[in-house]
Amino acid sequence: MKKYYRNYRRRGNTVFCAVVGGLLIVLGALIMIFDRASYPYAIVGFVFGALLVTVPLFFIHASYGVDGNKLKIRILVPKKVPIDGIGAVVIAAYDASRRWKGIQKETFVGSSGETYNVPSVTFLRGCDGEELDLCDTRSSTRITYKNEYVFDAALDFGFLRAFADAGYKGKVYVSESIYAQYGGAIDDIFGKDGRVEVYDRIPKNVKRMLEEQNKRR
Repeated sequence: MKKYYRNYRRRGNTVFCAVVGGLLIVLGALIMIFDRASYPYAIVGFVFGALLVTVPLFFIHASYGVDGNKLKIRILVPKKVPIDGIGAVVIAAYDASRRWKGIQKETFVGSSGETYNVPSVTFLRGCDGEELDLCDTRSSTRITYKNEYVFDAALDFGFLRAFADAGYKGKVYVSESIYAQYGGAIDDIFGKDGRVEVYDRIPKNVKRMLEEQNKRR
């Protein structure tokens, strides 16, 4: 099984956790050497430093992939989800928490010099499509469809091909902005038989109302 990483920025976050955790461990060691009366503080420094060095790495380097007819997710422990138990996938812009900057969309510059959004994929047990106008990023998709949520990740198109070849038969919802940049690759994987639905920021109930008004004219 080929492994794909959930998070887009891993190196910087790994270095940050290692440096801060290492500083706490060193601080704990210095307290033990120079102020033995403050042993409890040294132990706290050791514990928090060790946790910061180790625990976040499981989340930073979380991975996913296709294993037979199952979606395999590895965070703390491996988990397998039958592909036929996934009713919909939503492909939107990838966003993540940036230190000191809050949650932001991730972008990269292609060989042509053009800026692209990093795409994300969110796996859902089902999706009625009524609130997709709110789902312009992976975070908003996870919040909007929290009751149907399974997993989300930065999207690798190699994975998407393997996922389709493994027998995924559900709907593929793609945000308008992501489809404008990656529509060719998505259609090449899933075809143009109606499985791929492009959505925008206009609510479906508003679209239905506008259609009814046009019919009356």
